[in-house]
Amino acid sequence: MLQETKGCFIVLDRNDRLVFCNEALNATYLETFKHYSLTPESFWLKKEQRGFDLSEFHNFVGQEIELLYKSKLNGFTDITLTVEKLEITSQTFLAVRQVNPPLIATNTPLKSSELLIDQLVSDIQAGKISVYYQPQINARTGELYGIEALSRWDRGQDTPISPDIFVALAEEFNFIAELDIWVLDQVCQQLTTWTEKGIDIPMTSVNFSPMSLNNQNTHQRIIDTLVKNNIPPDRIIIEITEGKKIDYCDHIISSIFYLSSMGIKFSLDDFGIGYSNFKRLTSLPVSQLKLDRSFVLPLPNKAYIEICLSTLSIGKKLGLSVVAEGVENTDQLEILEDLGCQVFQGYLFSKPLPEAEFENWFYHNHKF
Repeated sequence: MLQETKGCFIVLDRNDRLVFCNEALNATYLETFKHYSLTPESFWLKKEQRGFDLSEFHNFVGQEIELLYKSKLNGFTDITLTVEKLEITSQTFLAVRQVNPPLIATNTPLKSSELLIDQLVSDIQAGKISVYYQPQINARTGELYGIEALSRWDRGQDTPISPDIFVALAEEFNFIAELDIWVLDQVCQQLTTWTEKGIDIPMTSVNFSPMSLNNQNTHQRIIDTLVKNNIPPDRIIIEITEGKKIDYCDHIISSIFYLSSMGIKFSLDDFGIGYSNFKRLTSLPVSQLKLDRSFVLPLPNKAYIEICLSTLSIGKKLGLSVVAEGVENTDQLEILEDLGCQVFQGYLFSKPLPEAEFENWFYHNHKF
């Protein structure tokens, strides 16, 4: 039914998702979700020197617009586009056509990363992506402080893919919001099941890439996911993870403030790596810091003791809780306790566990 759109540069459906891409754009077609994907940096509005979101094409119906398009092969290319509404079988689409000479399509074979992102999307539906849970312990009381949800991808035949790899891949192909929301939904379903079993989880941390929060409707999808699963917002902490070359634009910041106003708490993950973390403390409604494992593992090295002490001091002065990651032995635990840290996460207490193993841990080891 979309054959008449083949001359277009892109075609958007009513949800601003791509249903057609010119081959020259090198977009990825996500078979499971039946739509194309471009990276968030694909379009650049020259006259305002900023990124251009797909939803903004609605503001240019019947007009021409000059943009830069970032091709995977050729870098940035000047393009002039026209935008028009298109009616097909009672559905409204947005057709974006190129005025200047069209980009030349290539028959370049798919890269390994493009094949991998398609498999990631497929494996989510096949149940090959799972969520593990790592306890966080208040060592002073011996009680469970909370858990962190961690996604795992097992491709079978003992070939798991590191989260560092597939999260970066999802960011590259603009699939990260779908992945993060999927994980949140799995977590919410699990919390509901555990509540029914009498397993009380005080707080659950879920990782989100800032790129997810840059999508126009992610903040509302987060709230909708909590409402659907009847999870109170104050039981969720969103850990803001770092990705490569991510800028905290106004939309990301406004999304964070909106979610915070709804009761969701925020944590700065891997705190202490780079000055940008310190800057964000002054601009974001953060309630928790995660002391990066790279500062915990070298303990009792004196330099790292001072770094940990500084972080704990910052947290105390700003009224923030601090969770020390990567605690693997009692020496590290004792040093951090002497410095004033109370909440710990690491293999000394438990490795990340799948659902059934976590339940067993909870029943037998959740109090120290």
